[in-house]
Amino acid sequence: MEAPADRRRELLDKITETLLAHGVGDLSLRPLAERVGTSARLLIYHFGTKEQLIAAALAEIRQQIAAALSARAAAVQPTSLQALLNMFWDWATEPAHARYFRLLFEIDSLAMFDRISVPDTAKRAGSDTWIEMIGRAAARLPEGGDRFAAHATLIMCALSGLLQEVLTTGDREPPTAALQSLIGLISADIASPPASQGSGS
Repeated sequence: MEAPADRRRELLDKITETLLAHGVGDLSLRPLAERVGTSARLLIYHFGTKEQLIAAALAEIRQQIAAALSARAAAVQPTSLQALLNMFWDWATEPAHARYFRLLFEIDSLAMFDRISVPDTAKRAGSDTWIEMIGRAAARLPEGGDRFAAHATLIMCALSGLLQEVLTTGDREPPTAALQSLIGLISADIASPPASQGSGS
């Protein structure tokens, strides 16, 4: 007999794939249950509420992104800010990965208009996950990692906006050029000596 945890894992995989393929704009439990081969009652049993189900799917998507980026980093082994951000950008703008960001942007937009309900913890987890990933990546750089990490929020927000522009317009070139400008600004800040503390006299 299949254990509840195994069944939940199986359902979560199917739910995540369904949301990545179809989005959440018209999400309701009954049709979703039909698509993943179960019942709305069992979805509630395994996930609690629709909001908790969405939160679980979001966490799964972020884990998939983190695992994929870790694998890419292990292969590329970036040693500078420029190499690291270009590695992320190349991965994120590959057509096969657009579905991740399309869904994340859709959920954020619908939540802002209260079209769907997402737990506050899940909302915070989005930013927290990206900040944590940037911090871990910065720690692996040979130099300047601490000052790179200090720009984590700027980098996260800039990448989000640039990716949304690519998905909206289908044009990768201008956002890529903007990213290179951002890299240049942050690299210059990292290369410059930290501001000295005043003596107070």
